[in-house]
Amino acid sequence: MAEPLRLSFGRAAFDYEFGRPEWPEGIALVGGLPRSAHVLDLGAGTGKLTRVLARRFARVTAVEPDESMRAVCSHVTDDCLDGSGEAIPLPAASVDGVFCGDAFHWFDWAHALGEIARVLRPRGTLVLGFNGPTGETEPPWPDAASEVVSRYRRPGIEPGGPIIESGEWREAFDGSPFEELRKEEIGYEVVLDRDREVACTLSVSIFAALPDEERARFGEELREVLPDVLFRTPFASEVWWTRLRAA
Repeated sequence: MAEPLRLSFGRAAFDYEFGRPEWPEGIALVGGLPRSAHVLDLGAGTGKLTRVLARRFARVTAVEPDESMRAVCSHVTDDCLDGSGEAIPLPAASVDGVFCGDAFHWFDWAHALGEIARVLRPRGTLVLGFNGPTGETEPPWPDAASEVVSRYRRPGIEPGGPIIESGEWREAFDGSPFEELRKEEIGYEVVLDRDREVACTLSVSIFAALPDEERARFGEELREVLPDVLFRTPFASEVWWTRLRAA
């Protein structure tokens, strides 16, 4: 599934860590797992969600396929492993919960669900979170900034957002070992300064995949036309969760 894009984020590991919004603390409460639980952050990236989980649970294992992202995540937890949604390097029935933050849409869904079911203990919990804006950024970006972004986009190449919004990924749960998906939404506000706003944009898959020199030019041009202010954006974590069906 969009192989070059889903593996592009390591090219922008610094920008991802510096600019991507944090996860709200409430995501760790979804599904009702106890503090004593051992949970897995699958597709952990630089550890944005791992940090939240580590403040809640007794043990957190992170799994991330990209070496650059994993290097950053390793500062969050000593238990950061090389692996993917399709090949989780854990024994069967070894974790109480699996969390995926802005990652599941990049997986081979059916294959990943089989792997997740394998590593979960009986009646284990799966939590899938997707962060996104719910309103306009204030102050709004100037037209010149939007023009810069348009100039660096590649025709016909879309980021992960449309995959999430299509809802097609949910079809993989039909006939799976999991119960019906439940949905919760956690609203919050993201506040970024100019440098973080630029970094967040550069970390989007379609821009992370650009050659390094082109990405650098893009960032410089964007920084030149964005005002040096705090940008405030209403956000929400759309959280879908479920449990393994009873045996």
